[in-house]
Amino acid sequence: MFWKKMTPTTDTIFFDSKDQRESFRYHFKTDQGFTIEFQGKKVMVLNISAGGISFYNEGFRQFDVDDITFTLDIPTMMKPPTFQVGLRILTLDQDNICHCIFERCTLEQHELIHKYVLEMQKNDLAH
Repeated sequence: MFWKKMTPTTDTIFFDSKDQRESFRYHFKTDQGFTIEFQGKKVMVLNISAGGISFYNEGFRQFDVDDITFTLDIPTMMKPPTFQVGLRILTLDQDNICHCIFERCTLEQHELIHKYVLEMQKNDLAH
């Protein structure tokens, strides 16, 4: 006697990628972000995640790259960490915003940025 092997059925769950992205990205309130210097111009950071940041376009082009330095004031840490990473513009959207990715960012730096995003979200919920 031969039995036909049944393949298990599972429910497929689809996630809206925009919702997933939002949960790990911190959007600064108006004029509450920090500034960085990108290609000699000071720009205000609009949001941050462990993957990168975004800011308004000041005449930059897609794939422009620069080395940046910034410090994050993480509420639970005594000494704010300073980051020295590469930053590359991946896309420019219709709202004239540059969406950038960090380059040469260590695992430890990624984790610290995740921690910063989490602490900022918790702080917003508490207030």
